[in-house]
Amino acid sequence: MAYIEMVQEAAAAGPLAALYRRFGNPDGTVDNVLKVHSLNPKSLEAHCSLYVQSMHLPSPVTRAEREMVGVLVSRLNGCHYCLEHHAAGLERLLPAERQEVVARLRQGELGGLTPRERAILRYAEKLTVTPDQMTHEDVAQLRQTGLSDREVLDIAQSAAYFAYANRIALGLGAQLEDPGALGQWPQV
Repeated sequence: MAYIEMVQEAAAAGPLAALYRRFGNPDGTVDNVLKVHSLNPKSLEAHCSLYVQSMHLPSPVTRAEREMVGVLVSRLNGCHYCLEHHAAGLERLLPAERQEVVARLRQGELGGLTPRERAILRYAEKLTVTPDQMTHEDVAQLRQTGLSDREVLDIAQSAAYFAYANRIALGLGAQLEDPGALGQWPQV
């Protein structure tokens, strides 16, 4: 299931079991990208804290917009694990008439997006692919679209979270779970 040992849910005890309950899915499972941290519960807790802050806490950037960033960044980084998880989550967030956006993002296309969403994803793409080329102008373009500096911060944090999570999943060999379990999120 991974390149390193993972403690399964039934074998978790003490602080690890508490973290599994806290950050596990509503159905009691724990995503493999989190279980790869099981040998170091403090690492799991830090990962989850960053995830919750980046993706779930209140923000002027919608949950769907943050999931779009996750899908795009994961695709750019070649992380099938996070791409599939967050595409499934995005499917749950978008209304039926916008489901084609998910299919397009999986293919790397930006069709069907609002101007705001397109601006967010262009920024996230540049930050992912050529972070050393980011300039004041990149933020100015987001402001011209109507985004606040707080929104820019939250977009950058979401993109940066996926740079981290993608490397954890890829570097430690987190394998995709059953497709029916994808796209769940912890109760925060």
